[in-house]
Amino acid sequence: GIAQDERSKIGSKALITLCNIAAISEGRKALFDANAVATLVDILAKHQKNRSTASEEMQEQAVAVLLLLSQNNLRFVSLAMQAGAVDLLVSLCEHGNSRAKEKASTLLNIIREISSNEEECSDSILP
Repeated sequence: GIAQDERSKIGSKALITLCNIAAISEGRKALFDANAVATLVDILAKHQKNRSTASEEMQEQAVAVLLLLSQNNLRFVSLAMQAGAVDLLVSLCEHGNSRAKEKASTLLNIIREISSNEEECSDSILP
């Protein structure tokens, strides 16, 4: 089989490719249709306990793709929350490398902002 280091390199390159795809609206739509949010959250979870440089890079890149997917997308928040992203992002803010911490913090702020806006809107709608 492929050595762990080689798998991490391949995974890292795949996540960089997903970043490029998520940078355009058609790519974001395709990633949503392919259930990428849950998959990216799974990547965060699998690499959470591992403190290797390769795992930290994988987490950072997964959060970068999630950040791109969050742009102007209300659906993202519900998918991310259903997948368990919030606890993983909080953990990444505490234990990740500096770039991962910054991206995770930004993403948590986006999730909080969109969530609070949705609650305000739903409260103001009359039955």
